Parts: sequence; C-alpha cells; structure tokens
Amino acid sequence: MLRIMYRFLILWLALFILLLSQTPPCQANEVSVELVWKLGHAGWVEIDVEQGDYQLIVDTTILKFPAGSTLQLGWGGWTPILRINQEEYQVFKGSALELKENNPGSLLVKTPEGKDVVYRGGLQFNWQDGHWQLINRVESEDYLKGVVPIEMSNEWAHGGIEALKAQAVAARTYLIKHTANGKKAITDSPDIDQAYAGMFVEGEASAAVEATQGEILVDDQSWQPIEALYSAHSGGYTEDAKNVWGNSDIHNVSHPDPYSEGVGGAANHWHFIVSAPVLGSTFGLGPVKNVELDKFPSGRVIRVRLDDGFGHVQTVTGRTFVKAFYPFGQQIRTDAFLGSLFDVQAIKPSHDMYGKFGSTVFLGFQESHDFPELTKSSQKEQGPLLSKILSSSLGSSTDTQPFGVFIFEGRGWGHGVGMSQWGAYNMAQTGYSYKEILSFYYKNTLVHQGV
Repeated sequence: MLRIMYRFLILWLALFILLLSQTPPCQANEVSVELVWKLGHAGWVEIDVEQGDYQLIVDTTILKFPAGSTLQLGWGGWTPILRINQEEYQVFKGSALELKENNPGSLLVKTPEGKDVVYRGGLQFNWQDGHWQLINRVESEDYLKGVVPIEMSNEWAHGGIEALKAQAVAARTYLIKHTANGKKAITDSPDIDQAYAGMFVEGEASAAVEATQGEILVDDQSWQPIEALYSAHSGGYTEDAKNVWGNSDIHNVSHPDPYSEGVGGAANHWHFIVSAPVLGSTFGLGPVKNVELDKFPSGRVIRVRLDDGFGHVQTVTGRTFVKAFYPFGQQIRTDAFLGSLFDVQAIKPSHDMYGKFGSTVFLGFQESHDFPELTKSSQKEQGPLLSKILSSSLGSSTDTQPFGVFIFEGRGWGHGVGMSQWGAYNMAQTGYSYKEILSFYYKNTLVHQGV
C-alpha cells in the first residue's frame, strides 16, 4: 500500500511540475516604457500634473505634487537643470528624479517643438549624454490602451471590433515576450517595438483591450508566449519570419492572405516612378539600363540587381532598395514606395510622332494629377511625358532625358510577417471572431489567459 501511495505521489508531483512548465510567465502589472518615439533626446520638457495625486522624488527629497503642479527640465552649459512650480531654476546634481503616482492620474508632457503627449501613470527622468531620457511607468492594460488605437484605429470599432481585439491580444503577447527574461523596459517606437502614444489616442479601441484582458497567444505545445508580429498590410501574401529576420518561427510562416486583397487604399496597390538617371545615382551608378529582381515565394524581393549599361553593376537587398525610396515621415500615398512586394517595368526611350525625345507612354489621369506642372494645354500631347519625371517623390524636370524610366508596381505595407492589420479588419467585417483572426495569422497557437 505504501509503495502504491509513493508511486501516486511521484506521478502527482511530476504532473504538477509539467503544468508549471506549461504555464506562461506572468508579467508585472506595471511596465516601463522608454519614450524615444516622440520625446527621444529631449533637451527641454515641461510636465504638468493634469489629474491625480503625485510625489516628486529628487534623490532623497520627496515633495507633494498634486494636480496643477508643474516641473520643467532643461540644461545649461551641458548641465541638467530643473524648475519646480515656477520657482528658480536649480542645477540637478543627483541621480534619481521621478514623478510617482499616489492616486491614478495623468501627466501632460510638452516640448518647445509642440510635441504634447498625455500619459497615465508616472514618469522617471534620467540625464544621460546631454539629454533627458523619459520612462513612463504605467499599468500594462493602460499601456495597451495607448497601443491598439494607434497600431490600428479607434474608427475600426464600428464594424471591426474583433480586429481590435485581435490586435489587443497580439500587442499584449508582444509586451510579455519582450519584457520577460529580466528585460524591464520596452520602447514606444514602432521602429523598435510597437507604437505607443499614451492617453491622447485612447478611445473606442479601449473596449477591445478590456474585453480581452489578460489574454495572450501561446504555443499550442509548450504554452509559452509566441513572437506575435504584425504589419499594416500583407499585400495578399504573408511572409516567413526567417526571410525577414533570419530566424525560423513556426508561428509566423508565409501563406496566401486573401483577406488583405482589395482593402487598405494606398497600401493595397501602389506605384513608384523613377527615371533611369535618378535610380542610378541613388546607388552610385550611371543611368540604369536594366533591373532584375530576385524574389521569395511570396513575391517579396530578396535582391535587386542594377545594371547601368556601362559595365557597372550594383546588387542591393530588397530592404535597402525600399529604404532608399520609402516616404519616411510623410503621408502614405498611392505613388509611394511602401514595401518589398513589387514588380518592375522598364519604359525605354523613343522619339514620339512629333519629333520630341520623350517616351511612347504618357501618364494617365492620376499621374497627371500628381504632376500638374507637366500637364499642358497643348492638343498634341495626351498627358505629361514620362521622360520629364525625376521620380514620384522628387517631381519633374522641365527637360526630357534620353535614358527612360522605371515603374515599380507594389502591394502591401510593411514587412508582412504575422498578422496583417488590414486583413484582420476585413476578416472582422466579414464576421470572423478575434480568435479566428488570430488562428488564421498565427499557426500552432492558442489564446490563453496568461496574465
């Protein structure tokens, strides 16, 4: 009997250990967000307590800081200075400076450049390398309320709430994955982690965060949180994580995505026109004569080979090529280079019927609208000559050039790995639930209550 009880105890203990090993790691309620997107390398900032009750901690000194209080931070002669409630500026010689929340509140951060952002929670300030580093300490669910509406849109709550729920789960999973193993901070930058814009963007998308509270995506075997990647628009075909970052991932694999076709405006189909001379000079060549594309099965470009016809050849990665023409900091348009899923057409130079050195192809109505200075009242030309265009981003020249142009036709916006946000929105409008959306985009996964 004792032997049977002993065996039962061993089995029970083994089962208990197995269950513990399959339980996703929980994350602390508070997360630290380094504010580098809007407030990186801040020289001067002003922080106003809008709501709530705070403490201002300056080294070992603790001051009451209720609503209406103001803290100004700057520098003079590369020395950090601070000003409390319009008093005299003082040199900051300490190592600890923090606005700590006593009761739930909000802080308005203002810069001389007019970058005003409101944050929940508290703020920590570090002086380093001649600027102030700001870290927002905020509850994880409140953090997500500042992520979901800027990664998608509050407007999607009307008819697309399930997409917002899917985004909330993916963003929460990303947060846990990237704050595990001792990493305590995450950035607010979409170029590094995921976009976070604080309280300013909160709206109807908050309902999606609340409806999925604590839910994350886990591997269906190990129950560990996955790498929940996503991008704006897959272009109709998602990409394999290995093809973008070099690491295989069974949860982020390439597959057709019909839900991302026909939606997304400019992200669905875009084009970019560039003259042979401009294309060549961008990569240290003469006017380009030929362009060859090497592609993944998804259609995304691995490498671009450029030949200028003078014996000079340059090969660059698809990512490098896109970066050369991507509209950083500009509004997304149909005539912008948005991703690596594209084809190319060469328009060779010729003489038109009127003896002008131009191109046999004229711009259509939309392109004429994009280049109004080329549209003449002349009855001879049906539209502006392609040979006068420098590029979609640089505009046109008054003179024609004899080397031709290249037209890049593309689909999608972003790296294409994981969930397509526009595809998720289309699925939601079609009637799919957020769990069905997540199952379509992330393979071998389960939605689990992990926090």
